[in-house]
Amino acid sequence: MSTRLSWQRLRLAEVSEETCVHTCGIIFSLCLSALILIMALSITGSAATIHAGSDIQKSIDAASPGDTVIVGPGVYEKFTVNKRLNIIGNGATVVASPSDACISVEADMVNISGFTVRNGLYGIRLSRVRGCSITNNMVTGCKQPGIVLLTSSGNTIANNNASYNGVVGEGWYGIYLTDSSNDNLIVNNIASNNGAYGIHLSTSCSNNTIKGNKLNGNMYGLYMFTGCSNNIIEENLISGNKANGIDLRFSCNHNVIRNNTITGNQVAGISLLDSGENDILSNDIRSNIRFGIQIQGRSDANTVVGNNITQSPTGIFVESNSNVFHSNYLIDNVVQVVDRGENVWSAPYPVGGNAWSDYTGTDEYSGPAQDVPGADGFGDTPREINNRSRDMYPVMGYELRPIRIINASVPAEIEAGEQLLIKTWIESVNGLSQVSARIPESRSYVRLYQAGDHYEGSLTTALLDPGEYSVVITATDRRGYELEEVIGRFRITPRAGRSFEAAMAQLRGRS
Repeated sequence: MSTRLSWQRLRLAEVSEETCVHTCGIIFSLCLSALILIMALSITGSAATIHAGSDIQKSIDAASPGDTVIVGPGVYEKFTVNKRLNIIGNGATVVASPSDACISVEADMVNISGFTVRNGLYGIRLSRVRGCSITNNMVTGCKQPGIVLLTSSGNTIANNNASYNGVVGEGWYGIYLTDSSNDNLIVNNIASNNGAYGIHLSTSCSNNTIKGNKLNGNMYGLYMFTGCSNNIIEENLISGNKANGIDLRFSCNHNVIRNNTITGNQVAGISLLDSGENDILSNDIRSNIRFGIQIQGRSDANTVVGNNITQSPTGIFVESNSNVFHSNYLIDNVVQVVDRGENVWSAPYPVGGNAWSDYTGTDEYSGPAQDVPGADGFGDTPREINNRSRDMYPVMGYELRPIRIINASVPAEIEAGEQLLIKTWIESVNGLSQVSARIPESRSYVRLYQAGDHYEGSLTTALLDPGEYSVVITATDRRGYELEEVIGRFRITPRAGRSFEAAMAQLRGRS
C-alpha cells in the first residue's frame, strides 16, 4: 500500500510542477495587488482616503489613482471605476436596472470590497483589466452573472457570495469567466442557487485556480466550455446541483481536478465530454444520483487516480479510450463500472489496481503474475471489467455485501401437487424492496412476503414432473442492488395411488 501512496505523491508532484508557472503568475498578481493596496493606505500622504457622498460616481471621478474611497451605509446607484482605486463598502448596497451593471471595473489594480450588489444585468463586471481584487461582496438577484470577468487576467475573486443570480429566463451564473480570462484566482467564494452555473469558464480560459469554493443548488456546480485548459480545480465543496457537479465540455484538456468533495448531484459528480488528458485525483465523490464519474465522447487519455467513488447507481461510466484508472475506491455502487471503450484499470505491479467492494477473490499469491506463494494485498485473479479490460491487481479488504442470505428453509421432498413452502432470512444494508423465489427448471415463480424476521411464500408443484429441482432466491434492495442465489434443492415424488406414466399412457390411449 505504501508503494501505491508513493506513486500518487509522485503524480501529484508532477502535476504541481506542470502548473508551477501559472501558479507563480497568480502569486505575483496577488503580491502586486497587495502592494498597491498598501501604497494606497500608506501614511506617507501619497494617497488619500475619501468618504463618498450620496453619489459614488462623483467621488470616484474626483479621486486620484491610488486613493481609497469609503462608502458608508445606504443604497446607491451604479458606478464605474476607470482608475486605480480602492473602493470599500461599509454597509453599502449598490442597485442597478436590469439593463446595467451595478459596478463596472475598467482599470487595472482596482480593489472592490464589502458591498451588497443586487438587481443589475451584471453585479460586478471586470472588462479587459488585470490585477484587480474583488473580495467580501454579496452579489445577488442579478439578471445575468453575479460577477463576470471579460478578457480579464491575473485578478483575484475571493470570499464573495454570488448566489441567486440569473434565476429567470435562460438561467445564468454566479461567477463567469470568458474570452481568454486567464491566470485568475477564484477562491473561497459561495456560488449557490444560481439559474444555471455556480462558476462558469467559457472560451479559452486557462491557467486559473478555482479553490475552496462552495457550489450547491445550481444547475451545474462548475462548468467549463470550449478550450478551457490548464486550470486547477481543487478543494471545492460541490453538492446538490441539479445536473453535474463538475462538467467539462469540448476540448477542455489538461486540467487538474483534485481534492474536491462532490456529493448528491442529480446526474454525475464529474462529467467529461470530448475533453481529454485531464487529471482527476483524490476526490471524494459520494452519493451522486446517477454516476460518480461520467466520461463521454472523445474524452481520451484522462488519468483517474486515488478517488473515493461511492454510493451511486453507477460508479464510473466511460465510453472513451486510453483512460487510466487505478488506486480508486469503488465502494457500494450498484454497478461499479460500465466501460464501453478500451481503458486501463490497473498500474504495473506493485502499484496495483483499484479497491472494489464487490470483489470476492482470494489473496494467497503475490508477484506480477500472482504466482508466488504469499499474500501481497492484491487479489490472485483479475476483476473483470468487460471482454477487453480487467483490473489485474484488485485491492483486497473492501468487500461489501449489501444483501446477504443468512439462512433458508426448503423441504427436501414433497409429493407432486403439494405447495412448496420456502422461507429465507436476509440481511440488507439498504432495506429490501422485493424478494421472490423461482424454480429455474420451470416457470414456477412466487413473490415472498415478510413474516416476522424472515420472508416466506409457497410455490405450486402441480404441473411439475417427478424429479429434482433447485430453488433460486432473488432479492432487490431500495437502491437497486440485486442478489440472486440458489438456496437449496428438493425432490418431487409421484402422486400417491397413481403413477405419472400410467396417466400419460391413459391420455395416449384416448388420442
